[in-house]
Amino acid sequence: MLGKLLKHELRATGRIMLPIYGATVILAILANLSIRLLDHEVGNLVRIFAVLIITVFAIAIIAAAIMTLVLMVKRFYSNYLRDEGYLMHTLPVDVHGLVWSKMIVSCIWFAGTFTVIALILALTGLFLTGTSLNEVFTAFPSWKEIIAAMHKEGIGGGDVALFIAEMITGVLLAGLTTCLHFYAAMALGHMFSKDKILLSIVFFVAISIVMNIAVTGYGAARLESFDHPLGSIEELRGLVNFVHGIIAEGLFIEIVRAAVMYAATVIGLKRGLNLA
Repeated sequence: MLGKLLKHELRATGRIMLPIYGATVILAILANLSIRLLDHEVGNLVRIFAVLIITVFAIAIIAAAIMTLVLMVKRFYSNYLRDEGYLMHTLPVDVHGLVWSKMIVSCIWFAGTFTVIALILALTGLFLTGTSLNEVFTAFPSWKEIIAAMHKEGIGGGDVALFIAEMITGVLLAGLTTCLHFYAAMALGHMFSKDKILLSIVFFVAISIVMNIAVTGYGAARLESFDHPLGSIEELRGLVNFVHGIIAEGLFIEIVRAAVMYAATVIGLKRGLNLA
């Protein structure tokens, strides 16, 4: 049943997300052409139009990321907390399956949006500097030289792969935790028969305050017990280990936050949901 939920959710969200990606790519092309156009002598009207396109493109990059989050939150609210919730909660799948279907699809679109934006910005940067991909690869040392230098410092390909995996996991976790923050607040707010939206906002703020206090307290405690000052890191191997440790702690904090808000979401949906 989870597979069917995922298929349905991907289709429903894809009808919105794919056109957003397409529009962003088209705006990127137009913006790059506009930038090239501004390098030539053109009339004021054309210049204003070109600047307008560039501005819209910059806004579209931010809007694409925001729209991804808004859509994922709206789908949860519409499917589980509005009238459609009566049908969704009668499906032969438990609350965990319902929540996971939203979480998995959210991760897919977060990854898609991150990839599209990163590629667009990278290609735009190359376009603005007039640099080709061949020139980029030529300017850097060969892979053999890079690998040889890394091995000399005791760094293997596993470190690079781990760093990339950590970055991707961090981005996905950040988006997922943000979604779960909204999910938990709305699920808890809808346990009551009146003022559901207002209570959802109250829960959202309350969760934010509690989480910030907890993270700040943890950070202060770790700082006091920190016995590895940056000044003592003289070798690249030590720096790599230090960075991996910092990232690992950050991921651990995000996982704990996600787990707490996931539990709050499940409790709100399973034990006290009031759709009346």
